Amino acid sequence: MPSLLYFIFKRVVTLPFHGNLKFLLISYFGGTFCFATITCVNFGYHFFLPFFVSSKCSLIIPRVLFEHGHLTSLVCMTIPMILPVGFTIERFVALIMARSYENVRTFLGPLLVLVLTVIDCSILYAIYHDDPFTDNFINFILIPSNSAQKFNMFFWALVVIKVTNFLCNSILLFIHKRMEKITIKHSSTLSTKYNMEEISQSSRFTLTVTFAHLLFFGWYVGSILFIRTVGPDFFGGTVNYSIMRGVYCATPTYNLVIVFIGIKAIRRLNVQRKNRISSTVQVKSTGDEGAKNYDNAISNYWDTVYTEKKNVKY
Repeated sequence: MPSLLYFIFKRVVTLPFHGNLKFLLISYFGGTFCFATITCVNFGYHFFLPFFVSSKCSLIIPRVLFEHGHLTSLVCMTIPMILPVGFTIERFVALIMARSYENVRTFLGPLLVLVLTVIDCSILYAIYHDDPFTDNFINFILIPSNSAQKFNMFFWALVVIKVTNFLCNSILLFIHKRMEKITIKHSSTLSTKYNMEEISQSSRFTLTVTFAHLLFFGWYVGSILFIRTVGPDFFGGTVNYSIMRGVYCATPTYNLVIVFIGIKAIRRLNVQRKNRISSTVQVKSTGDEGAKNYDNAISNYWDTVYTEKKNVKY
């Protein structure tokens, strides 16, 4: 959790991206931090509880506590899963409005966060609104049997959404490269080139984040769905079955690894950005163009000297 806080305040907040994308990224990593905090509290509860109970039955989580802890965990887990869709939408809008997007106020990012959060919470409400939570649970991450089938469908839908979103990000970068060549060919202004470069760098960063989340989320969902499919008999009992469902939870690992992936991606993009800007704004000094630049520089210098002498009062 400390690493996530450091990454948010020292890296994400200072990114030279548009306010819309920056708001989406802060919301995404903020949601990841909230889920890491809830996971820490939940696993801390499981760890310390055996030291204070007198019987095995006391290890069962009370219904009200499980209901609130379980639903809070799911909200904090699924919101970062669906927010990358907002990255893609915002990046496509930025690409379409490349010439003027830097002057657009920060509105689309907060709107996308609000809409996607409402959609996620509405789906979870539809899944759990009629669940009585009558099962006995010893872990907050286990899904009640009454809602298991609907939640599995939701997980599969999230997998399809994340794969589709990753493909859309890849297509976006491909389209951007084509548009960048056309823009540079027909426009020589540094402002346009800078906007296209900013879109390229930010899109590459969101693609890295999306791929990392897809990798860990895909592993988690694939493992969990396989374990649920084979059932308790495959593992020799309900206890081993429950343990295996907890062991393959890849989320805590993602919360740690994404910080290092993000820092490395930002450093690499900053180096590439500096190199490209330097190559864009440098003045050629060789060949016919170099000779022309030299003549213009000398001419501008003597014009400045003549103007200064003309304005001097004797």
